[in-house]
Amino acid sequence: MTGALLDREARRALVEGESALDGIDHVEVLSNRPGTPGHVPGAPRQRTLLVHLLRGPVPADLDAGRVRVLGGVRVDPRVNPVRVLWAYPANVVAAGPPPGVTAADRTLVTGAVPAPARARVLVVRTSSSGDWSSYLLTLTGAGGDGFPAGFDEPLSTCPFAFAVDCPDELDCRPDDGCPPVPATTPALDYLARDYAGLRTRLLDRLAVLLPGWTDSNPADPLVTLAELFAYVGDRLTYRQDAIAAEAHLATARLRSSVRRHARLLDYRMHDGCAARTWLAWHTAAPLTLPARTPVAGVEDPLPPDAGVEVAVDAGATVFETLAPLALRPARNQLDLHAWGDPDACLPAGATSGWLRHPAAADPQLRAGDVLVLAPVDETGTVVGDEARRHAVRLDRDPVTRADPLAPAGTVVRELHWAAEDALAVPLPVARRAADGTAAPAAVALANVALAEHAGGLPPRGLLPPQAPDDGAYRPRLPTGRHPVAWTDAAVDARSAAAALRPDPRRALPAVLLDDGSRTWTPVPDLLASGRLDPHVVAEPETTGVLRLRPGDGINGRRPAPGVTLTAWPRVGGGTAGNVGADVLTLPLPTAAWAVPAGVSVSNPLPATGGVDAESVDEVKELAPYAFRTQLRAVTSADHAAAAEENPGVQRAVARRRWTGSWYAQEVTLDPVARRAGDPGLADEVAALLDVRRLAGTDVELAPPAHVPLEIVLGICVADGHLAADVERRLRAELSTRVLPDGRLGFFHPDRLTFGQSLYVSDLVAAVMAVPGVGYVEVADDDATGLRFRRLGRPPAGEVARGRIDAAAREVLRADSDPSNPEYGRVAFHLRGGA
Repeated sequence: MTGALLDREARRALVEGESALDGIDHVEVLSNRPGTPGHVPGAPRQRTLLVHLLRGPVPADLDAGRVRVLGGVRVDPRVNPVRVLWAYPANVVAAGPPPGVTAADRTLVTGAVPAPARARVLVVRTSSSGDWSSYLLTLTGAGGDGFPAGFDEPLSTCPFAFAVDCPDELDCRPDDGCPPVPATTPALDYLARDYAGLRTRLLDRLAVLLPGWTDSNPADPLVTLAELFAYVGDRLTYRQDAIAAEAHLATARLRSSVRRHARLLDYRMHDGCAARTWLAWHTAAPLTLPARTPVAGVEDPLPPDAGVEVAVDAGATVFETLAPLALRPARNQLDLHAWGDPDACLPAGATSGWLRHPAAADPQLRAGDVLVLAPVDETGTVVGDEARRHAVRLDRDPVTRADPLAPAGTVVRELHWAAEDALAVPLPVARRAADGTAAPAAVALANVALAEHAGGLPPRGLLPPQAPDDGAYRPRLPTGRHPVAWTDAAVDARSAAAALRPDPRRALPAVLLDDGSRTWTPVPDLLASGRLDPHVVAEPETTGVLRLRPGDGINGRRPAPGVTLTAWPRVGGGTAGNVGADVLTLPLPTAAWAVPAGVSVSNPLPATGGVDAESVDEVKELAPYAFRTQLRAVTSADHAAAAEENPGVQRAVARRRWTGSWYAQEVTLDPVARRAGDPGLADEVAALLDVRRLAGTDVELAPPAHVPLEIVLGICVADGHLAADVERRLRAELSTRVLPDGRLGFFHPDRLTFGQSLYVSDLVAAVMAVPGVGYVEVADDDATGLRFRRLGRPPAGEVARGRIDAAAREVLRADSDPSNPEYGRVAFHLRGGA
């Protein structure tokens, strides 16, 4: 039996009171430390054990062979370092030293054990004093098995410790009592909280409390009360579960709850955005187009005087212009000028062109005006080739050019538009007429206005219509099947393309509130609103209701008690507004504007930017990761990554540079080709980095280090091909232009960036893909005139290495521009062919 599982005190009391059995009372270790009372020089320390029996005397045959000391760091007795050297009764040791016992041992024992108690004390000498762990002294029977005759088996062993010189204030008695078993609770079904479950449990409880009640008729008053309480409990538990669910983002179901949880994670949930498009107007007389002029796209005819509300109810898509526009007949349609070339074409990537107009009809074009370039047929009608229509914004005033061969009374003006509006595909400017002259094949539409998918409806009341005397005013605006449009009030005026990209995160509901004296405008939240600011927050719900939240007098103005607010909504928005080209053709009258005679409209380009409201599931998935986006720049890599967030930057590299007085982050930009010459790109990146940099850190922008190349290839022209045709194809393939099929030339700036090496294998693959090339030879030999090196540098083993390397801030280029030979060149030595 293991001593750790035995309550020795209880067992000893039982043996002493109810039997004649003997056993070990306790084990005493004699310290014999110098300086302590009873110290005997010559006797060992902590190696003499006194085994006190309950009754005694010690059996005469109980010797060292029947005493074992177990435990310590080695539990196995075969390797236990504590062995028993001798074991004698204390009276035997005191009477005369037996074998192995010295006179010092006899003095030590007689001083520690009084004479009356020596008959029931067994003195044991061990080979060592053990360690500080617990030990177990065991008395065995004859032959070393079992336990001594007349001894109680549990009390034939006793735990002890050799470390008697280490005082301890703790009670050495172990607390091995059995802990109480916790009471088991009945299995309760906490989900049974609906009406049926609560009714059943209430009736069961009543049956226990009122054993004599047996009437379970539904008309019984007690059953009626039980059903009433079950109904109330069902409502309360539903409300409790709903409130608990809305307290966490993962379980919330209401859009307002999800929106607010997401804001805590710095994620702004959007409710959709209205699409935008450019409207091209045609007018017979000068007039001013007011803002919010509606235009509809309908399938079925509408009444002549139909307004926005009638058009919306009929299923029409209604757009409204964003700003006033002065319409002039001279701007209706302007011919592009081809300088007499019947095959003239504006290539893809073009940012400039020419137009002509009669001298007496000046269109008065200025920087910032938007034109729509579109192809026309022989009759001058804009044809349906939508891919070749382009909206461009002039970035400078047109320049007048002189063409002596132009028809008399014609003015030619050169146009230049934003780099972001560069043509995506070629645009034919002229076609060959029957007499061989150049007839116009493309025009510029200049009466162009920006419009968004939002139609204004008549005013309507709120629910409740009046602000209360006390408490918060939280009215509702029923929207029905025509939801209120969410529009982005900011318009990017840098380019025509940028103006068609509204941001759903900035969009606000297109609704205004009027209390008779002021207009209440929507804001994202009221955190920055002063106590007198007439601001309101709108939160749409999935039930077709727009909940409005005015200020409380602290954040935002509080509506005066009893005041009546009227809503002026504009409906639309979402992906339904992404209509195709030539759909919006019906101008609609308003209370302030009637459609004049001779005015027509269309949308040459499709509407874009319409986005549906972000779903609750999307927010739950994306919001937890929003705060992980780093909005600061600390290292050089952080500054480069922040600069690359601008879509006009192909790649950026940064380094920490010593300016002579302090360190600064130098960011080198490699812009995309369409914005390579745009001076506004540097300002955009500088503004972006300014909000990311650490305080006290200067950020400087630097241009890339362009490395011009000198490449001369040996080309063997295959039989049946003209060398001149093959060379023309090669120059196009290895050019910096956009090829007619839309591919980029091999040395186009968007294909080369920082640290990108030029491999011989890539160059050979591009050349071999050109029809008519038999094989290509790449070498760097002055005797043959072949080159593959940096311009103006001696060869450095580029051919043997198979590449021309570029450093981290270097960009390779070979423009092959005769006007700028310092930008590198590509040439060919051709032989063979037809």
